[in-house]
Amino acid sequence: MAESAEQIRDKDTEFREMITRRRRRLVGNDWYAIRTAPGTQRMARHVEDAPISRIGESIIERNLRNEGISVYMPAYWYESIHHRTRKVIQRRLPLLVGYAFVNLENMNFEQVRAVDGVVCFLRSEFGPIRFSGDDLSIIAAEELTRRQAFRRERITRIQKETESQAMQIRGNLRKILPKGRGNRINLRDQALIAIKGMKPEMQSKVMGMLAQLEQLDAYVGLETIDRVA
Repeated sequence: MAESAEQIRDKDTEFREMITRRRRRLVGNDWYAIRTAPGTQRMARHVEDAPISRIGESIIERNLRNEGISVYMPAYWYESIHHRTRKVIQRRLPLLVGYAFVNLENMNFEQVRAVDGVVCFLRSEFGPIRFSGDDLSIIAAEELTRRQAFRRERITRIQKETESQAMQIRGNLRKILPKGRGNRINLRDQALIAIKGMKPEMQSKVMGMLAQLEQLDAYVGLETIDRVA
């Protein structure tokens, strides 16, 4: 069922704070690119009650963070529908396939090399290549653009599904209610009037349908698309 407006606002606030922290973390720090082992940029196993900043993290990100190493892997979210079950599947994919960035305040290169999934540092003839926070902020801007586009597409899809569900429930409700009042009274009021003459089991069914409609009508999805995604 759709999230409440308060839940959406809470998540938006938490995400804005996360983006602010990420920008502060990137700018003013030096970063080094690492080559990641094949398969380590796929999403790690889900952890219950994980902070929003770690939802969808990859295997390489989790391995580095577990060792206390600050990592930035530019990524974007992708949504697909399973061809058999029709279940919506969300995946977080890397923007730079095969690469991530680490912040080494203590120049602990060997500690990073020892982490499972790290192949090597991106090097020049002078050693590991250093990237400034300003360099990475350009990549972060593209990451944010893709996240906003994903959020808009997701909310639009959810609203279409919500409208379709509501239309189906209204159609089923009209089949149950007496005919002839549709043009003079709204469907909810018509149901509340007609329910008085129904048997208890039918009353329960109609009230359940009205409750579903109320929840669906309360969804405010598209009002959130202009917020940070």
